Amino acid sequence: MRKKDIFSQFIDVFSYETFILHYKGTVLLNVLVQVIAFSAYSLWYVIFAGHGFAPVFSNSLIPILTIVTAGMIGLRTNSSYDRFWEGRKLWSGLVANIRNATRILWFSVAKDDNDGEGEANDNEEIKQAIRLFIALAIAIKHRLREENGVGYLDLKNLIPYAYRKFEEKHEYVLEEHESQNSHSSEAVISEKRNMNISDNIKKYYETRNIPIDITHMIYNYINMFKKQDKLDSSTFNTINSLIHSMTEIYTGFERIFTTPIPLAYSVHLKQMITLYILALPPQLYEKLGWYTVPITAIATFTFFGVDAIGSEIENPFGYDINDLPVDDYCSNLRKEIESLFEERPLDPCQWNKKTE
Repeated sequence: MRKKDIFSQFIDVFSYETFILHYKGTVLLNVLVQVIAFSAYSLWYVIFAGHGFAPVFSNSLIPILTIVTAGMIGLRTNSSYDRFWEGRKLWSGLVANIRNATRILWFSVAKDDNDGEGEANDNEEIKQAIRLFIALAIAIKHRLREENGVGYLDLKNLIPYAYRKFEEKHEYVLEEHESQNSHSSEAVISEKRNMNISDNIKKYYETRNIPIDITHMIYNYINMFKKQDKLDSSTFNTINSLIHSMTEIYTGFERIFTTPIPLAYSVHLKQMITLYILALPPQLYEKLGWYTVPITAIATFTFFGVDAIGSEIENPFGYDINDLPVDDYCSNLRKEIESLFEERPLDPCQWNKKTE
């Protein structure tokens, strides 16, 4: 990669993506209330201390408190980022397994070459089996967002009718969210999600683990191909191993989703930060005077901001702008796999032959 000159690096500092005042995707709005509140407290303290109505202490405690608080915040952020990064690695593993399984299935299942109608039926069966791999990724996405059911625009047409027929009687639609994830509040999303669904349908799908159900459907398909002698035992075992790996990956997703950071740790950290900020003005006023107010504001923004980042990325599968773009992952995977259906490649023996 070509190294940029000093002028280009200087320009980059003030570009839209790296400018220090860039706020989209930051936690500025998340901590704005805390910054205003503690700045007001600091201003109140400076005014009263200036008239001799507030105690002033030595700043000897600041280094100790800073080290302890920063250490706790660092541990919190690292734990959250580990979950974020593990989620990304698991999703990459899922995509890799789906790519391998669909490739093997599409090129390995034997076709009935003697009957055009039979070959068309075979192709349609294989396509349906492959669509279930796409459905698996999309169903996992919805499951990790606590969106039950199969009636979503990006999912329902990939699921066999026999499975989705209960819901189609009470059909509902959750509008697809744009890439980079929608900023709709969870309440609005929940309201859309639950529109026009009967209680019985809700209960039915709340008790179903749809991604696991889809893996069962996929297994039934490849088992059918094997019994019809359209898939040899070695290929069957390979695809079955990939399904097993996908199930393990999905279990890893569930582990991240269902294991939050312990509440006691999160609450105690916020309490520590609050006490630390409250202790700053009495220790800073003697040497900094009115500068205590902006210093307190900066400290509040820094500590509460890092904590807010940790809270936002600990569950990376939602709709926040800093969450993983799982909508993009699913959309790209679907386009990639469905491109297989457009045209079957020529026999390798025909690759180098010129065509009219």
